[in-house]
Amino acid sequence: MRKVFLVLTILLIAGLVMQFYFAGVGVFSMPEDELFHIHGDNGRIVLPILIILWIVSAFLAKAGRGTIGLTFLALGLLAFQTVLFILTGVLTGAAPPPDGQINTAGTIMLSFHALNGLAILFISTIVLRRAWLLSRRQPVVAEPEELTPVP
Repeated sequence: MRKVFLVLTILLIAGLVMQFYFAGVGVFSMPEDELFHIHGDNGRIVLPILIILWIVSAFLAKAGRGTIGLTFLALGLLAFQTVLFILTGVLTGAAPPPDGQINTAGTIMLSFHALNGLAILFISTIVLRRAWLLSRRQPVVAEPEELTPVP
């Protein structure tokens, strides 16, 4: 299970890097091409599934409380990505394009979306190191105790 945890960690990091790439594709493409939806679909479907599988594999790999806690933190930060849009709309009245206009306050708040994504990537790289070390560690096998006669 330790190797599965390592593989899922690598897949998650690859998915996160692709998420930044998809954001770039969306920003630097023509609006009529509607390519930005790839970023949204990956963030709403692929990444949550990967993170949930990642958390389960961390438990099954017995990765330790700290490492499992980091996987849950990544899930919380991923959920915050969507909450950030909701909070921005409520607090500033801004709606992101193409549906609406973003005011300056909305731009400032929504800019944290990219920083939050970097935080998720950073946490995932910390877990990658831990998963790598865990996968290299030999499983603990209980040695049979020597039987000593009781006097």
